[in-house]
Amino acid sequence: MKKLKKLLEAAVILAGTAGVSAFCVFAAMGEFTRYTVTLDVGGQVTELRPMPGETPDVSGFELVGEGLRFVCWLDEEGLEARPEVPAHADAAYTALIAPALAGDGLEPWLDCGEYGRALPDEPISGQEAAAGLSAAFAGGLEAGELSGLSSVCACDLAAALEGAFAPGELDWLEGEEPLTRIQAAQLICKLSGAQAPEYSGRAAAPDLDPAREGAAELLRCLRPEGLAAYEDGFLNLDGWLYCVEDGLFLTNTEVQGIAFGPDGRYSSGSAELDALVAETLAPICAEYGSREEMLRAAYLYVRDNFTYLRRNYYEVGADGWQTQEALTMFRTGRGNCYCYAAAFCALARGLGYDAQAVAGTVGRNCSPHGWVIMYDAEGTRIVYDVELEMAYIYNRRILDADLYAMDPLRASQLVYIYGGQAA
Repeated sequence: MKKLKKLLEAAVILAGTAGVSAFCVFAAMGEFTRYTVTLDVGGQVTELRPMPGETPDVSGFELVGEGLRFVCWLDEEGLEARPEVPAHADAAYTALIAPALAGDGLEPWLDCGEYGRALPDEPISGQEAAAGLSAAFAGGLEAGELSGLSSVCACDLAAALEGAFAPGELDWLEGEEPLTRIQAAQLICKLSGAQAPEYSGRAAAPDLDPAREGAAELLRCLRPEGLAAYEDGFLNLDGWLYCVEDGLFLTNTEVQGIAFGPDGRYSSGSAELDALVAETLAPICAEYGSREEMLRAAYLYVRDNFTYLRRNYYEVGADGWQTQEALTMFRTGRGNCYCYAAAFCALARGLGYDAQAVAGTVGRNCSPHGWVIMYDAEGTRIVYDVELEMAYIYNRRILDADLYAMDPLRASQLVYIYGGQAA
């Protein structure tokens, strides 16, 4: 009996020793060791306890609410990291969450300029850039730090987007040169993931050539209510003359003897005269519908709104005096026949007519005189003598005098001669 009892005690001791050994083996193998993986999602902290070598499942934590997007996980140093790797140590990750990108839901955010211009080469303002970044995200994005800037560069955009993209994802967004509106539109479309529609054929904005790189992106960003479409041909807007072809204002070119500058406006070569002409033509163009009616109204304006004053006389065929005499008339309201002719000529050219103010003689006594000539569609020279008509009506009381658009037969009766030629 005593012997049996000793055998049983020995068996228990042996069994206990084996259990301890097995526990030690399992512990050495990590069977009873777990790591702590801390996940911070918008301030809500969760701890996962994976076994060594086990890959934690974090997929459910990457789901975010409407208007937001999960960007990436960041480690404790703020670098992009991947929690879904076999665990080998304790770790902590923070979810980088940002507003959702607009994608093809990008709403137009950029205003058009005067007359529906896209102004592609104008610098983008800070306020406009802030509106663009906000539009690039469906959930909206605050970029108020941009609003106070007069101009914005790519680096400014990158700084405003910090935290909205993964670290290093916007390394390509660099440069300190001010961005133009077309460049900003390209960047906003790229950042938002929006696709620009095909843009070809007739221009949708008078200064946005469909063939230009970035034109489709800029059109996508422009608010459509500001766009304006114009018919081809000469166009007068607030007194300023433009020429439209395929929907575009022609620039740096000459059309039918009329020169157009880099802004698309007709230019006489004198900015002061151009402004005076536009100021005079604005109410005329607003009142009348056709260019022919406008031309007649401009003629009557010069006839009835200026006063005769003896000034300079010019030799037959002399040239180069027209701009100065037009300025004299518009500045002072007084002048002689050369001033009357130059003023009407300036207005006619401001309406798209290839008018010329000429110096010559009139009448059988060959009195020095200035008047305006144009050519009709058949090449026939037409004479306009606004000063002489004014004299007939207001000085001689010949109220039915009409020296507007005189054909060669009518002009020959008054004996106009300039440059050795009969008008």
